[in-house]
Amino acid sequence: MQSLKSDTIHEVRKMKIQKLDGEMREVILAEGSGHLFICPYCQYVSRKNSKGSAKLFQDSKGLFFKCFSCGIWRAV
Repeated sequence: MQSLKSDTIHEVRKMKIQKLDGEMREVILAEGSGHLFICPYCQYVSRKNSKGSAKLFQDSKGLFFKCFSCGIWRAV
């Protein structure tokens, strides 16, 4: 088994997070505040609710994104 340098792993992880953040912004800005949508990170969709598990929250500090499936909570 080959091992990678920690710098390489760190750079790949950083690039993946930037890519996911870009995709998340596109999806989130297309949706309105308070609407459920499919999370760009886990893509979880319940059998009972086809809308998705993520929701936008508007606050005095800004716009926040919360996924009730994977638990991610981030500012947009």
